[in-house]
Amino acid sequence: MATGSSTTDHLSAEKAGKVAWTVKGAGLGVLVLVVLAAAVGLLGPTQGQLRDSSGDYTLQVDYPRITRAGQPAPLRIRVHQEGGFDGPITLALSREMFDDMDFQNWYPNPSAETARARTLIYEFDPPDGEDFEVRLDARTAPGQFGGVVDSFVVLLVADQPAAEVHFKIWRMP
Repeated sequence: MATGSSTTDHLSAEKAGKVAWTVKGAGLGVLVLVVLAAAVGLLGPTQGQLRDSSGDYTLQVDYPRITRAGQPAPLRIRVHQEGGFDGPITLALSREMFDDMDFQNWYPNPSAETARARTLIYEFDPPDGEDFEVRLDARTAPGQFGGVVDSFVVLLVADQPAAEVHFKIWRMP
């Protein structure tokens, strides 16, 4: 019998080889899943749309559902009121959303704004007709490395919610 060799040496090398191939296979599988998710648009950026109606009011929000740092993340808010608007339009937005976004400008600009603990409240002059739309030109702030932002937009009438939508913005790394 030769010294330093064993009849079981090949078994441990064979087992290590199987483990290595299993790990490589799993890693390749994860890589393929990421590439496929990106190919079908699951890794963003993508837009979402939510709507809520109550009484004579309809609130629709187009929001950045999935975004990345530095990417455009526009927000569009539409309000419809049967019979038209008889006073200012008041919108309450999640303050946390503004912490993670780089907002450039409103179109149109608000006529008044107020801050509360978790909420920023904007007042807009009423348009002619039954439909109002405001757009926020925004990008996801630089340095955002992933996470989820719980956000909301609430249409206020006489300081009471008339319609509201809640949504999540996913920031991909």
